[in-house]
Amino acid sequence: MKHLALTGISKDSIDDLIRKRVRTFELRSAHNVPAILDVRVGDELFVTDTSRHDLEIGTAGVLARVRNKEVSMQKVSHRIGDFYEEREIMSARVQLELRERTCRLRGIEDEGPGKPVAVETAEVCHFEGR
Repeated sequence: MKHLALTGISKDSIDDLIRKRVRTFELRSAHNVPAILDVRVGDELFVTDTSRHDLEIGTAGVLARVRNKEVSMQKVSHRIGDFYEEREIMSARVQLELRERTCRLRGIEDEGPGKPVAVETAEVCHFEGR
């Protein structure tokens, strides 16, 4: 099946999702926020600790269903002496529910920066020795 991917998520956070089955993630990385913008509640995401640039066929991860999502902008001000700089940061909060503990990538569609990574996954019923 085809899914959008969340990449570079910490192993501890993924383990927490597996243990608790539901977890809320706050994402600020420019490579994951576009995936949340394109996903709808009820869709499934592939979640992995592998970085976007290191994805390859066979990369392992979990499948999770989106229960809730929220995208927001935050203003951040910095002051250095008499100079003020203000900028906005987009962040996304997504609540995920574990659907499949282990799956592997069968295909990857990466259109570059600012676009979400789409992947084709296959569920793994058992681990294979290699």
